Amino acid sequence: MSELAVIALIVVASGLIQGITGFGFGLFAMGALVLAVPVRDATVIVAIVTLGSALTNLGSVREHIDLREAAPVVLPSIPATIAGVLLIPYIPTATLKAGVAVMIIAGCAVTLFSPGDRILTRPRPAADLAGLIGGLFGGALNMGGPPVVLYTLLRGWDKTQSKAVMSVYFCATGVLRVALHVATGAATWPLIRLSLLLLVPAVLASYLGVRVFRRLSTQAFRYAATGLLIALAAKVLAG
Repeated sequence: MSELAVIALIVVASGLIQGITGFGFGLFAMGALVLAVPVRDATVIVAIVTLGSALTNLGSVREHIDLREAAPVVLPSIPATIAGVLLIPYIPTATLKAGVAVMIIAGCAVTLFSPGDRILTRPRPAADLAGLIGGLFGGALNMGGPPVVLYTLLRGWDKTQSKAVMSVYFCATGVLRVALHVATGAATWPLIRLSLLLLVPAVLASYLGVRVFRRLSTQAFRYAATGLLIALAAKVLAG
């Protein structure tokens, strides 16, 4: 199988996961792509393609978007995302790969945690912390989901409200990441062209995942996310 075919399969699987769970594109795509392409190239590809997937998710929950709930997470993530993208050239490759593994395992731990009742009755300061950590790792590795997922669990939201907040967060930080990659020159034309070609299968896979999502209960939604991240953690440890 050619390298392009492998990358396309990874992107399709990531889009399907994102559509079902509301997050996970970066976790799965980065965890798999770093085995096939350089980490920095994978970061650019995933940043561009995941934005298309995030926009698909945003459209699927547009009627449930509450910017008052999303803003406390999104606003602190903006400077953190900028810092994460700008730090990429100065971080050793081995450290970047270790960061990929850490965030996958963190995502697994987060989704295994199920508080049941609402623990957080107000957004701050937890939203600030989730936004800062998520933005930093999202900017550097496209893997800023776990802190935000943990925040939504602690707020006790159902699957639709959780997905709406996460979709706003991923779209806002995704637009910023892509713009920064282009501005810094990390997004070369060959990488942009490849990413644009992968957008169509990624968005179609996300749309299919959204259809599956509508048939899931909130409990099944969490189980799906947990199963995904356990498999990712096992893959990283095996690697």
